[in-house]
Amino acid sequence: MKHIISSLAVWLLLLGTLVRGQVFDESFDAWPLDLKIQGQILVADELNEQIEKSLTADGRLSSVLVISDACDAQREQLKERWESLANRFALVSSAELIAEQTIADQYAVLFWHCQPCQRDVLDLSFLRLEPVFRSQIAAGKTLLAIGPLYHTLAKFYESDGSEGVNQLLRGMNLLPDTVFISGAFDRDRFANVELADREALMRCVSIELTPGTSLALSGRKMTVAGTGQATFQLSYDASQTSEAKRRRATIQQAERGLRTTKWLLDLTQWRREAIDQTLDAFPPAQPRQPIVERGTLFIVGGGGMPPGLMEQFVEASGGSSAKLVYVPCSEDDEVPAEHSIVASWKKIGVSRAGYIHTKDRQRANADDAFLEPLRDATGIWFGGGRQWNLADSYYGTTAHRLMKEVLHRGGAIGGSSAGASIQARYLARATPIENFDIMAPGYERGGLGFISGVAIDQHFSQRRRQKDMTELVRRYPQLLGIGIDEATALIVKKSTAQVVGRGRVYFYDRPGAGNRDADDNSGANDTNAERRDYLALEAGQAYDLANRIVIGSSEEQAE
Repeated sequence: MKHIISSLAVWLLLLGTLVRGQVFDESFDAWPLDLKIQGQILVADELNEQIEKSLTADGRLSSVLVISDACDAQREQLKERWESLANRFALVSSAELIAEQTIADQYAVLFWHCQPCQRDVLDLSFLRLEPVFRSQIAAGKTLLAIGPLYHTLAKFYESDGSEGVNQLLRGMNLLPDTVFISGAFDRDRFANVELADREALMRCVSIELTPGTSLALSGRKMTVAGTGQATFQLSYDASQTSEAKRRRATIQQAERGLRTTKWLLDLTQWRREAIDQTLDAFPPAQPRQPIVERGTLFIVGGGGMPPGLMEQFVEASGGSSAKLVYVPCSEDDEVPAEHSIVASWKKIGVSRAGYIHTKDRQRANADDAFLEPLRDATGIWFGGGRQWNLADSYYGTTAHRLMKEVLHRGGAIGGSSAGASIQARYLARATPIENFDIMAPGYERGGLGFISGVAIDQHFSQRRRQKDMTELVRRYPQLLGIGIDEATALIVKKSTAQVVGRGRVYFYDRPGAGNRDADDNSGANDTNAERRDYLALEAGQAYDLANRIVIGSSEEQAE
C-alpha cells in the first residue's frame, strides 16, 4: 500500500508540473559542484626549468615550504636549490607537517617533494597531507608536487599491484574528477573495481603525461610546459565505441601561432562531458514541442535593443506592479552592485527591481536569502556574456526551478546575446575556451529550458554564423535552429514567435527541407538558393515554432 501511495504521489507531482507548462527535469547532480580551484596546482615527475621560471616570473619567490621524506643527501640539495629561489624557505617532513599543520599557513608555495628514497606504493599514509593541501589551495596558494606520488592528487590513480596487476586507488581529489593512468581509458580496464568506485570513475577525466612534461591547473584551466604533452580522455565502452570515435584531446606547451585549444583545456567542460555520458542521450530524439504555455519570452540577438522592447518586457511582467530580477552573465565571483538595466526599471517605476549573482551552485540551490527575490518575481532578464557561465551557476538548482515558475505565473523572461541562447533547452555556442564552435560537448545539456526543441544563436549575420547553424541542425535534425541578428528580437507566446527590430531572424529546419527566403541577400554562405535550409524573417513577420511554418503565408510563399 505504501508503494502505491508513493507512486501516486510521484505521478500527481509530475502531472502538476506538466499542467504548469514548464517541466523541471534538470538534475542538480548533472553538473559539477566545485567548478574551479581557488589556487594553483603544478605536477611533474621531475622539477624542470619551465616550472621554476613560472614560479619566479616576477623575481624571487616570497616564501616556500618544502615537504620531503627524502634521504639526507637529497634534502641538502633541496635546501640549497630553494634557498637560491625564495626569500624565505623551510623544509619539513610529511610527519612534521601533519603534526603541526599551521606551519603551512606562513608560506605562499608548498613544494611536495614526493620522491622518497624508499616507498611502498600501498602505504597510503601520505594521504593524511590532504587537509593541509586542500586548505592552502582554498586560500589561493600554490601547490607544487614533484615525483611519482603526484598521481595521488587526482580522485583516482593507477598503481602497480602484486603480480603486475594494475590497481585503482583513491587519491585526494585536489585535481577534481581526474584519474592518472597510462593508455586507453575504457570501461573494461578496471572491471574488478568495486561498483561504487567504478561508477565514480566513469564520471572522471583521465590524464596521461609524457616524460619531461609538467601540468598546471589554475582555476579551471589546464596548461602544460616542457617538451612533452598531456592527453585527456573520457572512459569508453570498447565493445561499442571505436578507437577513432572516442573522446580524446592533447595539449602541449603554448607557442606563437598555436591555436588556443591546442595548449589550453577547460577541465570543467571535460568533467561535464564525463557526467553527460552517464546520462540519457541529449538532445532526445523527440524533444518537447517549442511551446511556451504561459508567460512570454523576449529573445534578443545582442548588439542593442529594438526600440520599445524593454517597455514591452516590463508591461508583460506586470507593468507598475512588476517585480523584476536581473541575472548578469559573468565569470567573476563578484559583480558591481549597480546595473544600468536595474536603474532603468526603477526609472520606469516598477514595484521592485534588483539583481542576483553567484558562482556558488550550493548558494543557488539552498540559500534562502539568495533565492527570495525569485520566489515572487514576475520578470527575469538575463545579461550578455558567455552563456556557459549561466549554466554553471544555475542549471538544475532551486534557482533554476524558481525561474521556470515565473512563466507559470504568467510573467516574462528575457535576455540578450548569452541571455538569448540560455533560454533554450539545448545550449548553443557554450565552449568556455573560444566561442567558434556552435556545439560544445559537455555544455549542450546546459540550457535553462524555458523553451524546448530549439537551439538559439545570436549576433548571427554580423558574425557570419550561418554555416554553424547548418552544421548543428544537420547533426540534430530534431531541433529547430534559430539565428537572431543584432538589435533584433523574437517575442514568443505559445508557439508564435514575432520578429521585431532592424535585422532578421533565421529559422533552420533540417537539411533538405527546401525552405528558403527567395529575397534573401543577407550574405549567407550558401549562394545556391535551392540548397538553403532556412527562412529569414523581418520585423512584423511571425513564425509558428511548433509547426515550423511562417504565420500568415501560404506554403508556396514560405518556400
